[in-house]
Amino acid sequence: MEKKYLTQSFAKENVPPWRCPSCESGRLKLVGEFSVYSDAATQNSSNEEWFEPEYSNYIFTGILCCENCREKVAVSGAGNVEEDYGEDGREYYTLLTPKFFHPPLRIIEPSISKDVPADVIVYLEKAFQIFWCDADSCVNRLRTVVEYLLDGIGIDRNHPKGDRLSLAARINLLVEPQHVEVKDALTSLRYMGNDGSHGSVGIERHELLLAFAVVKYCLEKLFPNVSDESEVLTFVSEVNQRKGFREA
Repeated sequence: MEKKYLTQSFAKENVPPWRCPSCESGRLKLVGEFSVYSDAATQNSSNEEWFEPEYSNYIFTGILCCENCREKVAVSGAGNVEEDYGEDGREYYTLLTPKFFHPPLRIIEPSISKDVPADVIVYLEKAFQIFWCDADSCVNRLRTVVEYLLDGIGIDRNHPKGDRLSLAARINLLVEPQHVEVKDALTSLRYMGNDGSHGSVGIERHELLLAFAVVKYCLEKLFPNVSDESEVLTFVSEVNQRKGFREA
């Protein structure tokens, strides 16, 4: 998913073309219009003399539809009014901030093999579900993804004596040459997950996107999607045997 569609609120009249979570190629378009409702505080205060439009707060819901596969996606969230100055003087416009999509949008779309453990996909999907509404819990789920990634490459969860190994201890068992380059990346996800557990850091959207980028890097390094080159290699062998396209 393009970062520019994941980092900001949007004007009600300018809905981002999010990528479909089902076919992963089509773009989502709004069906009809968003349903936008003032919250109770706005309703109770809107007739007061001191009230200004930018004090307004809303909730919204809407249905999106994929232009390609026709999948339907429900979206809901919060809204507020922003003030700006244009050619006609002071203007107001409504900004909407998504908090929930169902089915969830795919924040990353790594190119990986079919050997990725099912639990990795499950917890990655769980992280997608709360990307918009709870950054702390989201990175904590990414930490869980790391545990299952290590399962997938054969790193035990328990010491030979039976004691449970910490995530740090499991990561430190990565000594194979092909795994060393992702060791630091997995460690960083462990630290980020710890921050999410504490819930006091105030993880920002751009930082959360970087955390997903680290997960994508690890997935593609540990479970690369190796293309089938057999047809090309067979053709190369045949050409070399013939010393050209045709036998002389």
